[in-house]
Amino acid sequence: MVTDAPNDIDGSPEIPRRDDPQEPPDHRRPPKKRRRIVISCTECHRRKQKCDRELPCGNCKSRNKETSCQYETGAPTAKELGKTSIKNAGRSEHDGPMLPPFQSLSTAAANWGYSQSSGSTLGFLRRIENANGESGLAASSTGVGDDVLITKEKYKALIRQLPAKSYMEKLIRIYLREFNHNYYALDEDVFMQQLADWDNISFSVLSSSGPQGLSPDMRMYPALMFQVLATALLALTEEPHEYFDHLKYAGNMTFEDLATDYSDSGVAIMQLLGKRDMTLVAVQASFLRANFLKHMGKVADAWHAIGSAIKDAQETGMHRDGLDPKPASDSLEDMLENQWHIQSRRRLYMVLLMWDLHCAVVLGRPGTVDWRAPRPSLPIDAPIPKDRRRTPLSVRDEERDPPSPVTKQLASFNLMAPLVQVVELEQDGPCPKNYDKVNRAHELAQRVADEIPAYFRLENPDTRWDNHPDCWWLPGCRSYLSQSHHFNFIALHRPYVFHRRESRLVALRESIESLQNQMNAFQDMDPKSWRNFQLFFGSFDAVVLMASIHILFPKENLNLAPKALQEFQWTMERFSAMSERNKLAKAARGVLQAIYTKLRKAIDNQAPARSVSTISQTSISSGEADTLGSSRDSAMTGPSTTDNTPLQLGNGIGMSPAGDMAVKLETPGPLPSVATFRPTTATPDWGMSTNFDFSNVAPLFAIGDILYNDVGILREGMSSWEAPTGPTTHQAMTTPQQPTSDIFEGAFGGDSFWNLMNQYDPASI
Repeated sequence: MVTDAPNDIDGSPEIPRRDDPQEPPDHRRPPKKRRRIVISCTECHRRKQKCDRELPCGNCKSRNKETSCQYETGAPTAKELGKTSIKNAGRSEHDGPMLPPFQSLSTAAANWGYSQSSGSTLGFLRRIENANGESGLAASSTGVGDDVLITKEKYKALIRQLPAKSYMEKLIRIYLREFNHNYYALDEDVFMQQLADWDNISFSVLSSSGPQGLSPDMRMYPALMFQVLATALLALTEEPHEYFDHLKYAGNMTFEDLATDYSDSGVAIMQLLGKRDMTLVAVQASFLRANFLKHMGKVADAWHAIGSAIKDAQETGMHRDGLDPKPASDSLEDMLENQWHIQSRRRLYMVLLMWDLHCAVVLGRPGTVDWRAPRPSLPIDAPIPKDRRRTPLSVRDEERDPPSPVTKQLASFNLMAPLVQVVELEQDGPCPKNYDKVNRAHELAQRVADEIPAYFRLENPDTRWDNHPDCWWLPGCRSYLSQSHHFNFIALHRPYVFHRRESRLVALRESIESLQNQMNAFQDMDPKSWRNFQLFFGSFDAVVLMASIHILFPKENLNLAPKALQEFQWTMERFSAMSERNKLAKAARGVLQAIYTKLRKAIDNQAPARSVSTISQTSISSGEADTLGSSRDSAMTGPSTTDNTPLQLGNGIGMSPAGDMAVKLETPGPLPSVATFRPTTATPDWGMSTNFDFSNVAPLFAIGDILYNDVGILREGMSSWEAPTGPTTHQAMTTPQQPTSDIFEGAFGGDSFWNLMNQYDPASI
């Protein structure tokens, strides 16, 4: 073997000696300096961890070492360098911007916020990819790196909070029985199939791929499940429960606390997954979150949540028929299933529209939806299918098929049609040039009420379906639909009660009937349902409006004054009874008691011959159902025009039997025809200045004021005041020897009804 270097005897290459004259004195080259800049932070480099190059980086954040997260001089951070992909490595600058790893153009456009509809830029990009055979890129696009790892671990931590399957199944049954029929947000068969699919997901998928390894529906399903479980827990009373008590993980924890935890976990999942892959399941979860907040008395938060749910629904294309999803294939089964899926989307969007409109009218807040814009088609009133892949879509037969929750939702939507005109009338103000629009809206409200199907009527209903196994919810919904009918007239005439006598008459009578309807519904309701927010919304606006008319115009409608006082007392009883489970009712009790003081004085001062001041003072119980039952019985058998029996008020309160003139409730005649309605000038009948200008008084939104303006009571001599409970409440409030000086306080303006009440003195009348 020939070598260039001389060898020693042992055959190894000869090593030059230091004193060799042919070699420089120091033949060793200096060690090369490290040319590659350490781009990791000093902590990650020291710990030999992969760094995301943020400032501070993810590793330092997780270890609470943000202050130690530093980079060497010249080391670029992620913000400066950007995240490049393996695919784009080595590209020159003139090749254009680089995309995240394995990300298609359409996926990048989705991240930039483009709509998923086919008519947007994102839709065109997807068509380009499909034409180039790259349709799988967007679907399979998954990020790599720490972000995906963090998302996967957070997702797993959240779904671990789901209870065991046996608890979930029982709570799901409670939700489907007690809550789902109200708005029918979930199709029971679809939801249960999704539950079975979720149970079949392998743990290895969650461990390796995380939520990105699931379909968009499945990865969002736990968020929906958390909201279902949270709502179902609200139906449980706080008495010891042998089975569900095991779900509590802390001492003195209530089911309400547990429900809040579950609902917040659902929100955390929705926030973690983001808004990019919106599906029907995601919209359902958003709506149930708003529904939960409303049950908890957090109406302001619910209003924001329903706006978010509407945006999510529009993201999926629910607001246009042209954006309906296409079937998975051309098979008949897939086409039928897709038709039912479209019906579920349209039904949910219809419910969102109703919530948005109702919140706007009740709270005096702007709505999210522009009702002048085209809206999607309404769902078809079709019988609920047993098998969606084999059942064609067909209209329900009125004679053969029982009404379904879809039938109820369609009836509710038709009843709310006048509220659209109420919103439009707001721009004309409380003093329009003429009341023609108001009269037309009044006629529409009466017409839609007359068109309610007979099986939904409260008076003389068609009861042939009441005992049907699928219609257990039917008797209870009659009161709800009747309440919607009364609220139409209340909301329509409420802005004009200070300026128009005819509107005062309509608003007063509809308020009384609405409160009577609420009393009947309350008696038929299980105490575990007293949390229902409809019990508050159906009463508070009506009772405050009714009282304000009698207080400010005490010389009008004297024949209705005893009935108004009676309904006011019953409303206070209901609020007292359900205050422990209904936070809204608890917050409103003090306000009602202060208004009652002024109402009673106004009625007593104006009708001495028919005064109710001789009514025996019986204390209002704070929550006994038997006294409420007697009150309801007296209402159901109340006197008529030919009845000489003294009028019985709440808790058996009646006129003194010692020869005092009995108060007889006169049955009001029919409302005047809207053709005779004419503008009238309001003249105050009370002890303030005779030239008081009612046009400066803002329309009354009682619920909106108590929720947003923190309307409360300040009693003279006390820095703050809480509504008293028990027998002393009624006695202290109504006993002449103990006058009160309740002052309404809050963030209301000087033109509000509450400021007007602070100036009002019934004794001066």
